[in-house]
Amino acid sequence: MIRHTMWILAAITFSSAAHAQNCPKTSRIAPDSRYELQNDGAEILDKKTKLIWQRCSLGQVWDGGSCTGTATHYAWQQAIEAAKISTGGWSLPDAHELRSLLERSCNNPSINATIFPNTPSTGFWSSTSAKNNNSHAWNVYFSYGNGYYDSKNDRYSVRLVRRQKK
Repeated sequence: MIRHTMWILAAITFSSAAHAQNCPKTSRIAPDSRYELQNDGAEILDKKTKLIWQRCSLGQVWDGGSCTGTATHYAWQQAIEAAKISTGGWSLPDAHELRSLLERSCNNPSINATIFPNTPSTGFWSSTSAKNNNSHAWNVYFSYGNGYYDSKNDRYSVRLVRRQKK
């Protein structure tokens, strides 16, 4: 029984460590000071790009301290529709806007995890279709910060953006 319990504790510890964010560099391109909390912390103003982001992925909820729940995965057209029906002027970010969230000094996820807690290390859709293949669109994988274009039928997470009014 003791050996079994120790194995379970070791597995839990290893599993937690395997999913922890890794930020080996001390110089960050997206430090906390770059962002301003708004709407009780549920929204984030990126002072560099002037974009306002939902703090949590669609499917998650800001509970005042973190993003809770599970991010919903959408096919590309579903992601576009989810953005359209959201209230508050939100939209699906284009590929350039989505890449602006990358914290390249970190991985698993490669985003500022203090500002955007519990971001899945998965792909996130952008609104940008691939130039030479209209059945594909660009996304960003926040595991290591890579951008790809994949089939619009694939299912990925979504984080919505709003542009500041001028």
